[in-house]
Amino acid sequence: MARRRYRTTVRLTGISLRQQGTHDSFCAYYAAAMLLCTLRPEMDDDFDAVHVKHDPLFSHLPRAPRRTLERVVADWLATGVRFGPLARALNEACKPRPRKGKRKPRASKSVGDEITTRYRARRMTFGVRTLELLRSNVDQGLPCVLGWESQELGNHTVLVVGYDRYTRRGGHRWLRVLDPTRGQDIIEWGQLARVATAPADIIWCTTHDGLRPDRLTVDRDAEGNVLRSLVERYSPRDRLWEPLIRTRR
Repeated sequence: MARRRYRTTVRLTGISLRQQGTHDSFCAYYAAAMLLCTLRPEMDDDFDAVHVKHDPLFSHLPRAPRRTLERVVADWLATGVRFGPLARALNEACKPRPRKGKRKPRASKSVGDEITTRYRARRMTFGVRTLELLRSNVDQGLPCVLGWESQELGNHTVLVVGYDRYTRRGGHRWLRVLDPTRGQDIIEWGQLARVATAPADIIWCTTHDGLRPDRLTVDRDAEGNVLRSLVERYSPRDRLWEPLIRTRR
Protein backbone atom coordinates (compact mmCIF):
# COMPACT_ATOMS: atom_id res chain seq x y z
CA MET A 1 0.00 0.00 0.00
CA ALA A 2 1.32 3.43 -0.96
CA ARG A 3 1.99 5.70 1.96
CA ARG A 4 -0.15 8.80 2.16
CA ARG A 5 1.17 12.30 2.52
CA TYR A 6 0.50 13.67 6.00
CA ARG A 7 2.72 16.76 6.23
CA THR A 8 4.43 19.04 3.72
CA THR A 9 7.37 21.22 4.71
CA VAL A 10 8.37 24.15 2.51
CA ARG A 11 11.62 25.90 3.42
CA LEU A 12 13.89 28.45 1.79
CA THR A 13 17.50 27.27 1.92
CA GLY A 14 20.96 28.82 1.93
CA ILE A 15 20.07 31.83 4.09
CA SER A 16 22.88 32.78 6.48
CA LEU A 17 21.93 33.36 10.11
CA ARG A 18 22.90 36.72 11.61
CA GLN A 19 23.18 36.34 15.36
CA GLN A 20 22.08 38.91 17.91
CA GLY A 21 24.23 39.93 20.86
CA THR A 22 23.30 38.81 24.35
CA HIS A 23 22.67 42.31 25.76
CA ASP A 24 21.06 44.27 22.93
CA SER A 25 17.57 44.68 21.47
CA PHE A 26 18.63 44.46 17.84
CA CYS A 27 16.65 41.33 16.89
CA ALA A 28 14.67 43.38 14.30
CA TYR A 29 17.96 44.67 12.88
CA TYR A 30 19.38 41.19 12.36
CA ALA A 31 16.11 39.82 10.97
CA ALA A 32 15.89 42.72 8.50
CA ALA A 33 19.58 42.31 7.61
CA MET A 34 18.98 38.64 6.80
CA LEU A 35 16.02 39.61 4.61
CA LEU A 36 18.00 42.28 2.79
CA CYS A 37 21.10 40.14 2.17
CA THR A 38 19.03 37.15 1.04
CA LEU A 39 17.43 39.10 -1.80
CA ARG A 40 20.30 41.52 -2.40
CA PRO A 41 23.47 39.50 -1.68
CA GLU A 42 25.68 42.24 -3.10
CA MET A 43 24.98 44.19 0.11
CA ASP A 44 26.28 41.48 2.42
CA ASP A 45 29.74 43.07 2.79
CA ASP A 46 28.18 46.45 3.61
CA PHE A 47 27.17 45.15 7.04
CA ASP A 48 30.86 44.91 7.94
CA ALA A 49 31.21 48.69 7.67
CA VAL A 50 33.50 50.19 10.32
CA HIS A 51 31.19 53.17 10.90
CA VAL A 52 27.45 53.13 11.50
CA LYS A 53 26.87 55.76 8.80
CA HIS A 54 27.79 53.16 6.16
CA ASP A 55 25.45 50.48 7.53
CA PRO A 56 22.62 49.82 5.00
CA LEU A 57 19.89 49.85 7.68
CA PHE A 58 21.09 52.32 10.31
CA SER A 59 22.16 54.90 7.74
CA HIS A 60 18.74 54.88 6.03
CA LEU A 61 16.49 55.03 9.09
CA PRO A 62 14.23 58.12 8.92
CA ARG A 63 15.20 60.78 11.44
CA ALA A 64 14.59 64.44 12.21
CA PRO A 65 17.10 66.93 10.74
CA ARG A 66 18.77 67.66 14.09
CA ARG A 67 18.65 64.09 15.34
CA THR A 68 22.05 62.43 14.99
CA LEU A 69 22.47 58.95 13.62
CA GLU A 70 24.28 57.91 16.79
CA ARG A 71 21.23 58.97 18.84
CA VAL A 72 18.90 56.95 16.59
CA VAL A 73 21.06 53.86 17.05
CA ALA A 74 21.22 54.39 20.81
CA ASP A 75 17.42 54.67 21.03
CA TRP A 76 17.05 51.46 19.01
CA LEU A 77 19.45 49.70 21.34
CA ALA A 78 17.41 50.77 24.36
CA THR A 79 13.81 50.52 23.15
CA GLY A 80 13.75 48.76 19.80
CA VAL A 81 12.43 50.04 16.47
CA ARG A 82 9.07 50.37 14.75
CA PHE A 83 8.58 48.36 11.60
CA GLY A 84 7.35 51.26 9.46
CA PRO A 85 10.66 53.16 9.61
CA LEU A 86 12.55 49.88 9.27
CA ALA A 87 10.71 49.07 6.03
CA ARG A 88 11.52 52.55 4.73
CA ALA A 89 15.18 51.95 5.56
CA LEU A 90 15.06 48.71 3.58
CA ASN A 91 13.52 50.50 0.61
CA GLU A 92 16.10 53.28 0.73
CA ALA A 93 18.93 50.73 0.91
CA CYS A 94 17.61 49.07 -2.27
CA LYS A 95 17.30 52.23 -4.32
CA PRO A 96 19.69 52.40 -7.29
CA ARG A 97 22.77 54.46 -6.47
CA PRO A 98 25.05 56.32 -8.89
CA ARG A 99 28.08 54.20 -9.65
CA LYS A 100 31.46 55.73 -8.82
CA GLY A 101 34.50 54.00 -10.17
CA LYS A 102 34.75 50.23 -10.06
CA ARG A 103 32.22 48.52 -7.84
CA LYS A 104 31.22 44.97 -7.13
CA PRO A 105 28.76 43.98 -9.90
CA ARG A 106 25.16 43.44 -8.84
CA ALA A 107 23.59 39.98 -9.09
CA SER A 108 20.96 40.81 -11.70
CA LYS A 109 18.40 39.03 -13.81
CA SER A 110 20.30 39.98 -16.97
CA VAL A 111 23.42 41.94 -17.74
CA GLY A 112 22.90 45.65 -17.29
CA ASP A 113 19.52 45.39 -15.55
CA GLU A 114 18.94 47.10 -12.20
CA ILE A 115 17.11 45.05 -9.59
CA THR A 116 13.89 46.49 -8.17
CA THR A 117 13.13 45.47 -4.59
CA ARG A 118 10.37 47.00 -2.47
CA TYR A 119 9.16 46.21 1.06
CA ARG A 120 6.04 46.95 3.05
CA ALA A 121 5.36 46.95 6.80
CA ARG A 122 2.00 46.33 8.40
CA ARG A 123 0.53 45.43 11.79
CA MET A 124 -1.86 42.49 11.39
CA THR A 125 -3.89 40.21 13.64
CA PHE A 126 -2.70 36.68 14.33
CA GLY A 127 -5.32 35.22 12.03
CA VAL A 128 -5.54 32.99 8.96
CA ARG A 129 -5.01 35.93 6.61
CA THR A 130 -1.67 36.80 8.17
CA LEU A 131 -0.54 33.18 8.21
CA GLU A 132 -1.42 32.80 4.54
CA LEU A 133 0.51 35.98 3.72
CA LEU A 134 3.62 34.49 5.31
CA ARG A 135 3.12 31.14 3.58
CA SER A 136 2.46 32.77 0.21
CA ASN A 137 5.69 34.76 0.40
CA VAL A 138 7.68 31.63 1.28
CA ASP A 139 6.12 29.92 -1.75
CA GLN A 140 7.42 32.81 -3.86
CA GLY A 141 10.92 32.51 -2.39
CA LEU A 142 10.57 35.66 -0.29
CA PRO A 143 11.32 35.51 3.47
CA CYS A 144 9.35 37.78 5.83
CA VAL A 145 10.22 39.60 9.04
CA LEU A 146 7.81 38.72 11.86
CA GLY A 147 7.67 40.50 15.21
CA TRP A 148 5.45 40.04 18.26
CA GLU A 149 4.85 41.35 21.77
CA SER A 150 4.24 38.83 24.52
CA GLN A 151 4.78 38.45 28.25
CA GLU A 152 5.35 34.72 27.94
CA LEU A 153 7.67 34.75 24.91
CA GLY A 154 8.92 38.32 25.25
CA ASN A 155 9.06 40.95 22.51
CA HIS A 156 10.99 39.44 19.65
CA THR A 157 11.58 39.44 15.89
CA VAL A 158 12.51 36.55 13.59
CA LEU A 159 12.80 35.86 9.87
CA VAL A 160 10.15 33.46 8.51
CA VAL A 161 11.75 31.10 5.99
CA GLY A 162 9.31 28.19 5.80
CA TYR A 163 6.22 26.45 7.10
CA ASP A 164 4.57 23.07 7.64
CA ARG A 165 1.16 22.24 6.14
CA TYR A 166 -0.87 19.21 7.24
CA THR A 167 -3.43 17.31 5.17
CA ARG A 168 -5.85 17.19 8.09
CA ARG A 169 -7.61 20.34 9.17
CA GLY A 170 -7.37 21.58 12.73
CA GLY A 171 -3.78 20.46 13.22
CA HIS A 172 -0.79 22.48 14.30
CA ARG A 173 0.37 25.34 12.07
CA TRP A 174 4.14 25.60 12.24
CA LEU A 175 6.40 28.32 10.88
CA ARG A 176 10.08 27.69 10.19
CA VAL A 177 12.20 30.65 11.25
CA LEU A 178 15.72 31.99 11.57
CA ASP A 179 15.98 33.40 15.09
CA PRO A 180 18.74 35.98 15.73
CA THR A 181 19.07 34.62 19.29
CA ARG A 182 19.18 31.02 18.01
CA GLY A 183 16.48 30.28 20.59
CA GLN A 184 14.07 28.54 18.21
CA ASP A 185 13.80 27.35 14.65
CA ILE A 186 10.10 26.48 14.59
CA ILE A 187 7.05 28.32 15.98
CA GLU A 188 3.48 27.11 16.39
CA TRP A 189 1.19 29.83 15.05
CA GLY A 190 -1.72 29.03 17.37
CA GLN A 191 0.46 29.26 20.47
CA LEU A 192 1.91 32.57 19.32
CA ALA A 193 -1.60 33.94 18.73
CA ARG A 194 -2.69 32.89 22.24
CA VAL A 195 0.16 34.55 24.12
CA ALA A 196 0.60 37.70 21.99
CA THR A 197 -0.44 40.95 23.66
CA ALA A 198 -0.53 42.97 20.41
CA PRO A 199 -1.02 42.32 16.68
CA ALA A 200 1.82 40.87 14.64
CA ASP A 201 4.32 43.18 12.95
CA ILE A 202 5.20 42.04 9.44
CA ILE A 203 7.66 43.24 6.80
CA TRP A 204 7.36 41.50 3.45
CA CYS A 205 8.68 42.03 -0.04
CA THR A 206 6.09 43.38 -2.49
CA THR A 207 8.40 43.57 -5.53
CA HIS A 208 11.60 41.74 -6.36
CA ASP A 209 12.89 40.83 -9.81
CA GLY A 210 16.28 39.45 -8.78
CA LEU A 211 17.59 36.20 -7.34
CA ARG A 212 15.75 34.28 -4.63
CA PRO A 213 16.84 31.47 -2.30
CA ASP A 214 16.29 27.88 -3.39
CA ARG A 215 13.01 26.31 -2.26
CA LEU A 216 12.92 22.86 -0.65
CA THR A 217 9.61 20.98 -0.48
CA VAL A 218 9.40 17.71 1.49
CA ASP A 219 6.34 15.44 1.84
CA ARG A 220 6.20 13.07 4.83
CA ASP A 221 3.81 10.41 6.04
CA ALA A 222 2.29 10.24 9.53
CA GLU A 223 5.40 8.45 10.87
CA GLY A 224 7.72 11.17 9.59
CA ASN A 225 9.15 9.15 6.70
CA VAL A 226 10.08 11.18 3.62
CA LEU A 227 7.88 10.36 0.62
CA ARG A 228 9.05 12.99 -1.84
CA SER A 229 11.46 15.90 -1.86
CA LEU A 230 12.05 18.62 -4.41
CA VAL A 231 14.66 21.41 -4.61
CA GLU A 232 13.81 24.26 -6.98
CA ARG A 233 15.66 27.36 -8.12
CA TYR A 234 13.96 30.57 -9.21
CA SER A 235 14.79 32.03 -12.61
CA PRO A 236 14.38 35.85 -12.60
CA ARG A 237 14.56 35.91 -16.38
CA ASP A 238 11.72 33.40 -16.86
CA ARG A 239 9.92 34.20 -13.59
CA LEU A 240 9.38 30.57 -12.70
CA TRP A 241 10.81 27.79 -10.53
CA GLU A 242 13.08 25.21 -12.14
CA PRO A 243 13.56 21.77 -10.52
CA LEU A 244 17.13 20.95 -9.45
CA ILE A 245 16.84 17.77 -7.38
CA ARG A 246 13.86 15.44 -7.14
CA THR A 247 13.61 12.28 -5.03
CA ARG A 248 10.75 9.86 -4.43
CA ARG A 249 10.41 6.74 -2.25
